[in-house]
Amino acid sequence: MIRHIVTFRFSATDAEGRAAAGAELRAALEPLGAGIPGVRSLEVGLDDGRVPGHWDAALVSVHDSAEALAAYQVHPDHLAALGVVAALVEAKSVVDYPIGDATDESAR
Repeated sequence: MIRHIVTFRFSATDAEGRAAAGAELRAALEPLGAGIPGVRSLEVGLDDGRVPGHWDAALVSVHDSAEALAAYQVHPDHLAALGVVAALVEAKSVVDYPIGDATDESAR
């Protein structure tokens, strides 16, 4: 299995704009968890805003294998969501790493 983590920094700088961007981000990304094969879980969390400098949001998903993550990346629903994301964020970071049995070659 592969854990896929993406953090987002919204283009909006005011609290109202960040809240609206968070709602749009969730609406675009959360349905992907149920709609794309090989996605075991998908969660979008919004930072609570208490600490200056934190990123605004994070997506954490778990995929059956590296191949499943690769298929997710090019799935039409994911590509459509990326268009929404691009309009909302100024920066993002991504980390993918294997979880579960470290000897499982499908997780690499």
